[in-house]
Amino acid sequence: MLLIIGNALPFFHINVGTVLDFLSRNLPKQLYDSLATIIENILNNPNTSLLWLSILAGLWTFSRALAALQMSMNKSYEVSNHRDFIVSRIVGMASGVAIFLFLYLSIALSTFGQIILENVHRTFPFDDGLYQTLHNMTLPAVATATFLSLMLLYYLLPNVKIKKLRYTLPGTIFSTLILVFFINLIAKYVNFALRQVNDFKVIGSLVIFALMIWFIFIARILITGSILNATYQSMREGKIETRRGEIVEIIKDIRKDN
Repeated sequence: MLLIIGNALPFFHINVGTVLDFLSRNLPKQLYDSLATIIENILNNPNTSLLWLSILAGLWTFSRALAALQMSMNKSYEVSNHRDFIVSRIVGMASGVAIFLFLYLSIALSTFGQIILENVHRTFPFDDGLYQTLHNMTLPAVATATFLSLMLLYYLLPNVKIKKLRYTLPGTIFSTLILVFFINLIAKYVNFALRQVNDFKVIGSLVIFALMIWFIFIARILITGSILNATYQSMREGKIETRRGEIVEIIKDIRKDN
């Protein structure tokens, strides 16, 4: 995702001078010195081939990760009939892209939203009441986006017939509470690190390490939430039915209907 965004930025013809001027006034000097050359190179050197390569690599990696998550969720429902390769990739990509965009937005909003808002208010002063309202809305907005994203994820991804959305509520509520708490914790850490930075290389290494642990942690939480949903649905309905998972069977059913 970061590779795609980084390679797409030059095609928006963003004024490099304006960006660097804004960063120089709002970032610590050592942090700005480390980022200025990188940002200038990214914005001034468009590369179409690298952009498409990044998109293809990102989509392939993303689809494989979602397929693995699908299989883990199927196991939580004790379903052994997984979707075949084509259906798995289509369902995974169609649902996953939209859902994880919401999650990326939630993480970005929680981590950098208040920092950006503070800098905008400092650079372009506006009504303090409006600023405070926007500042206080960050956490509810993150919680709402995360809740809706997870509900859709738990509804669409497993190869199971989920007849009622409320069957996804236990896992959705559990995962939302934990993820929002830790997203907020990471946001506070990033805010503190940016204000107290003395050695950007050390801070950068710690942030990258924290993100690696964070993504592993997210997968564990999502699977635990899926187990809660499976337990709740089996208690309410008893037998759990699978969806059609093979493209050959889907085509046959469509022909029968016609």
